[in-house]
Amino acid sequence: MGCEPLAEVHKLIFVVIFLVCSAISNWAALAYIHDFVGKQPLPDIVFSIVPEQGWALEVGDNVATICSASMIVIMALHKYRVVVIRRILFIIGVLYCMRSLSLLCTQLPSGYSQNNQRCRAPLPHFDLATFIQRTLNQIVQIGLQDPNKKMLCGDLLFSGHTLIMVLSSLTVPYYLPRRLRLLGWIPRVLSWLGMTCMIISRTHYTVDVIFAYWITTGVFMLYHAYCEIDSYPDRLKSSLKSLWLMKVVGWLEANVDPGRFENELLFPMLRRNKKNAKYELLMDECI
Repeated sequence: MGCEPLAEVHKLIFVVIFLVCSAISNWAALAYIHDFVGKQPLPDIVFSIVPEQGWALEVGDNVATICSASMIVIMALHKYRVVVIRRILFIIGVLYCMRSLSLLCTQLPSGYSQNNQRCRAPLPHFDLATFIQRTLNQIVQIGLQDPNKKMLCGDLLFSGHTLIMVLSSLTVPYYLPRRLRLLGWIPRVLSWLGMTCMIISRTHYTVDVIFAYWITTGVFMLYHAYCEIDSYPDRLKSSLKSLWLMKVVGWLEANVDPGRFENELLFPMLRRNKKNAKYELLMDECI
């Protein structure tokens, strides 16, 4: 990248609003479909081999948290943090939009061996007040549910945990400086561990995790493949431009130099100390 990209705060605000709406749509979808989800788990190849492992859910949650934290650190410390944050938040928003649609289109019963004990009892008919209450509770809890209490069920196709873990395993290596590239293997290994835990804990079916892996990888690669096209005229000629997603991406990336970043991490405190040292040196020379 040849020069510092513009902050373009209005684009960042747009992306944040889009992400919030996407997240709320997920929680609203779950609040709605819970009453239509069956209680008999579906056959799954891993379930038939590995018994349900209750401990794996906590491990998977912790892995997802670590992956999320690593991605946040990279976004916060990157030299072009505004652009990176905008890109990743938009990708998450797109993925959650796709997830909302898949939840509403097809409802899968939870895979737990004792669904009746893990899931709340469904209502006999749709109730608007209950739907609003469930949605608001999900918003307050940021989509988190206590596995030790009866939960809203049906939040399956595709896996949100896997979405975050896979996105972290793609984002961290992509935006790490070359000298730190070995650190990129940490979220990669953790994401595979987390995906395994999601399946053997029966939080998700195997297909939920596979679809989440494919879709997350696809959206991330499409976005960055467009960004890596070397010139604006070539972007306009690219077949990627025909995708509706790329029309929004084209607007978001309009004032960002084409091509891949030269990744560099900036530590605010260290940067401030260097500036102070330079200032003191300059003052000494003046004296």
